[in-house]
Amino acid sequence: MKRIIFLAILGALLLQGCKTTPGASAAADAKPAAKPLEMNPEVLMTSKNAGMGNCLACHAIPSRPELAAGTIAPPLIGMKQRFPDIAVLKANIADQKKFNPQTMMPPFGRNKIMTPEQIDVLAQYIYQY
Repeated sequence: MKRIIFLAILGALLLQGCKTTPGASAAADAKPAAKPLEMNPEVLMTSKNAGMGNCLACHAIPSRPELAAGTIAPPLIGMKQRFPDIAVLKANIADQKKFNPQTMMPPFGRNKIMTPEQIDVLAQYIYQY
């Protein structure tokens, strides 16, 4: 009789530990979702973007007084004339050192400061000026 009671208690304790169904713990162990990728070009090019660069620290967009800040680098005007092929503009943003080894501009693509998708969005935005 003691053996039956012992087995019943042992079985109850074992079943108590099985509160979840198999595979359910995988969802509980999943990593939290990554922070959404910033794709707003006006945020990407300002100091609001926390760690992605700050185009306006060096460049200015004279046609937009609120974006006319930097004086160190060329102003962002006449972009279609300066870069008839937008792929060249994207390459400059990604790694300007390939075109000018003496530049102070960080290689946003090579250093993974921005993703290729962010560089594309930023180039499209700059291209309008």
